[in-house]
Amino acid sequence: MGLGLHGYHDVWHSFPPAYLTRQSTGLELGTGWAWGTLILPYLEQKPLYDAANFDLGFGEVSGPLLGLRENKTVRLVSLSMFLCPSAEGGEGPIDLGAGSSRVAISPGQYIASAGWLDTSKTPVKGAGVLYPNSRVAIAAVSDGTSTTLMIGERSRNLADASWPGSFGSLADPAPLCTKPGRPTQSCVGMMFLLMGRSGPSSDIVSGSIPGGNTPNAPGSGADGFASLHPGGCQFLLADGSVRFMRDAVAPTVFQALASRAGGEILGADQY
Repeated sequence: MGLGLHGYHDVWHSFPPAYLTRQSTGLELGTGWAWGTLILPYLEQKPLYDAANFDLGFGEVSGPLLGLRENKTVRLVSLSMFLCPSAEGGEGPIDLGAGSSRVAISPGQYIASAGWLDTSKTPVKGAGVLYPNSRVAIAAVSDGTSTTLMIGERSRNLADASWPGSFGSLADPAPLCTKPGRPTQSCVGMMFLLMGRSGPSSDIVSGSIPGGNTPNAPGSGADGFASLHPGGCQFLLADGSVRFMRDAVAPTVFQALASRAGGEILGADQY
């Protein structure tokens, strides 16, 4: 995935957005093709990329469900590179959690790191590298590419995730919720099928998240990061390296790692 993201950057001079979306004043309209689809040509998956009809939103339901039919191949195919070998329930469909419906999208277990992202503001922008409609170049990662998160894990015991795209965002057509049995029961917008964030917790659809998200934290919401690895999660950094992030990392440190240009100074012993 790191090679694919940097291959995209070589061609387009920026990293891809977490997903492409149509936005208007006060509205997040969706329905977006995600970073996973956009980097397919750089993952030796050009035929699958060519099967996508980008003239239609991902899973667009306008007209005679044209987008759902036209993009069925990309929407449902399972790719092992987007699935953690040690995680459970790798195949679809997506379970939105908390007794919600299931949707026909291929699941993934790696999500974009949007940093601090407030969905109550339009346009929706994150402090990280990948967020809706972002075009962040390496030169804009002034905190340093070796200390800036880009992709992280989310196991399905916290909430589901997807790699090709999302049907919508915010509460359309349904919110994404933490799985039953989680210490924190909350729901966020559908855009978080594709990305995670460090905070805030004030704009969630329902429930309560005490503080920001950190890896494997019991209080993390459906917009957070999680894995079944003991002690933490794997993250891809903006320089293309992979690092195991301890779940004991302080929320302030995790927020600093998730930002691309916050100016924070971090010691290696802090994470």
